[in-house]
Amino acid sequence: MNKLAAYNHSILLKISLVLGLCHLYSGHMAGQDAIAIERDTIWVDDFSTRLDSSWNSKSDNPEKVYQLTSAEDSTYLSAHSVGLDDNFLIKEIEVDLVKYPYLNWQWRAHTLPENGDESQKQTCDVAASINVVLKASKWRPKTIKYSWSSTLKQDSITHSPFAIWPSRCDIIVMQSGEDKLGEWVTEKVNVLKHYKQFYKKKKVKSVKVEAFVIMTDSNNTISESAADYDNIFFSAH
Repeated sequence: MNKLAAYNHSILLKISLVLGLCHLYSGHMAGQDAIAIERDTIWVDDFSTRLDSSWNSKSDNPEKVYQLTSAEDSTYLSAHSVGLDDNFLIKEIEVDLVKYPYLNWQWRAHTLPENGDESQKQTCDVAASINVVLKASKWRPKTIKYSWSSTLKQDSITHSPFAIWPSRCDIIVMQSGEDKLGEWVTEKVNVLKHYKQFYKKKKVKSVKVEAFVIMTDSNNTISESAADYDNIFFSAH
């Protein structure tokens, strides 16, 4: 393993710990060749054709949890985690939140991990989560996580119990419980606004997103979780 690969490996390991994963990441961060840039929009992925090589995971078998599914005249990412599965997908990106402050996506939860609670280590599982990594540092990654929680109230804010200072992972609960299970939900959040709120910033000249993580997991509750994801992009408006 060369120095760059070793450094990237250490970054992914630290991010995995902050997000609540327990095993080593075995891959490396890929380039940005699959990031589509349009006017006022930077696409993370629309999952229209295939899960391209810019996505990586911490295991050699991401398909065990994450697969593309074609149905209803569309293709989307499906995630199904059972028992000790705790994998995630990660893509290296570069987005300036001052220019593209809004994150947009669609998701649909099917199965909620039993008693999942992102604020507690022993129950830190989610049906679905979108994670914006602001600093992919080996020692102090900073992440904003948007989750579909089993038990935490919608719009509540908490922190990952696995993020130990100087690392940080702020969690915003976008959806909660079973009310919308099986329904596609469209989300739009102002990540720049949340960054300013969490880090007590009034004016920001530039703040970069360095990586993007999708995670559906069940390893802490040793239960089951399942969700779908689609049409993820940053926008200027």
